[in-house]
Amino acid sequence: MMHARVMVVEDERIVALHLRQQLVKLGYDVAEFAASGEQALRQVAAARPDLILMDIHIDGSLDGIETAARLPADDRIPVIYLTAYSEEATLERARATKPYGYLVKPFAERELHATIQMALERRRDEQLRHATEAARHAAQKLQAVGQLAGGVAHDFNNLLGIIIANLELAADHAGSDPALREMLQDTLEAALRGANLTQQLLAYSRRQPLAPRVLNIGRLLADLADLLRRTLGKQIQIRICAPEDLWQACVDPSQISAALVNLAVNARDAMPRGGTLTIEASNVTLDQADAGRHAEVVPGAYVRIAVTDTGTGMSREVLERAHEPFFTTKSVGKGSGLGLSMVHGFVRQSNGHISVLSEPGRGTTIELHFPVAEGATANDVAAEVGPTMPLASRGEVILIAEDDPAVRKFVVSQVTSLGYAAIAAKDGAAACRVLARAERIDLLLTDVVLPNGMSGPALARAARARRPDLKLLYMSGYPRGAVPHNDEMDAADHLLAKPFRKAELARKLRQVLDRVG
Repeated sequence: MMHARVMVVEDERIVALHLRQQLVKLGYDVAEFAASGEQALRQVAAARPDLILMDIHIDGSLDGIETAARLPADDRIPVIYLTAYSEEATLERARATKPYGYLVKPFAERELHATIQMALERRRDEQLRHATEAARHAAQKLQAVGQLAGGVAHDFNNLLGIIIANLELAADHAGSDPALREMLQDTLEAALRGANLTQQLLAYSRRQPLAPRVLNIGRLLADLADLLRRTLGKQIQIRICAPEDLWQACVDPSQISAALVNLAVNARDAMPRGGTLTIEASNVTLDQADAGRHAEVVPGAYVRIAVTDTGTGMSREVLERAHEPFFTTKSVGKGSGLGLSMVHGFVRQSNGHISVLSEPGRGTTIELHFPVAEGATANDVAAEVGPTMPLASRGEVILIAEDDPAVRKFVVSQVTSLGYAAIAAKDGAAACRVLARAERIDLLLTDVVLPNGMSGPALARAARARRPDLKLLYMSGYPRGAVPHNDEMDAADHLLAKPFRKAELARKLRQVLDRVG
């Protein structure tokens, strides 16, 4: 039997009390009674019924049919009409409101129970169809944005890479002119925002390159606390809560940090007069029933991170659109509308899920669930923090295969500025000629997409056939999930996403060169 909260709209008190006794006996919860249509409409929001038993002929200016017609359309609460009459004109009016059933007085208890159950079953099927359709629509929108993002990312990231690299080189040669250095820094920050916008699009479409590893989430939150306090200001009180026995999760540390900062900034904007931001981590286990209440949720053990603010909250209309890309309630120039959708995409790409709970005037809670990493040891998150730029050692030589002349030029300049010797090749054939004659090549840095019939992965296979110990690093303006020739790449191969800064290149080169095996 499906359990339900039933509201009774009946102006005959004796009939209403008898009906309540029957409903309680059958195991239903009974919401407040209403003796008129006007009273029913006032009470329905507070009573939150799953179903309404509505007498057609009730006192007041509204009869039962008119009352049903004025119920909130968004809720679509099932209505079963009660009537002692069955005249065709009345039934015709009633049918126009699309009721879930009729009960002609007097009716048996068994008939009451069966009619309610059929109405609830029909409503559940409608909700399931609606959820399925909404999920299908969201998936189509996700695919469209993903195709758009993947299509523009390659060329756009190549252009941004050239801009960022040259700005960094210009800053190195700016000398002591503070005005020039400030202009270069402002321009660099604008270029980085452009790169970040592309990454947010890729995150929403679940096509951004991720580098997941086993993390101690509690330590990550502790390390993040100081950054959040500096970012949010003194008006916002920050509480970080994480148990000592918190499970470990396998996620990308930089992306989860960015997601939490993003949510914290949104929370700050929702608390213009100050308030409290609480970030709480906990261990949770979701069973089949929990998974059934949320789309795309798999039962199992999760690390949950709940981000709660005491701000203005969101209306139902805003909440329904919160995950949409480019949707924002902020004024023009104050936000891209990609914040929460980016977090949503990252969490889903990490095999987790996200839920948002909010009411106007009561704040917002956003819960992120990440699957527990079984049988692994957490790495130190702090290892990724800091602007260190490791340099070359022992006369290392990098072979760079890149077909775009401008990109090839800036990559060579960045590599040589880090102390490496650099040899450039415009395609796979040229790189193979270098490999045949060069005495020493320590690492092949190749774009995934190369012209003239030899892709980056094909070049890598040819290079390793000639030099089995050669280290390999791919670079691409495409996200990993949308990289052409992705099926030719090994999952363990390293990929440097364009545009990259010199410090990122420096760390990645050393990571690959210093790897054993």
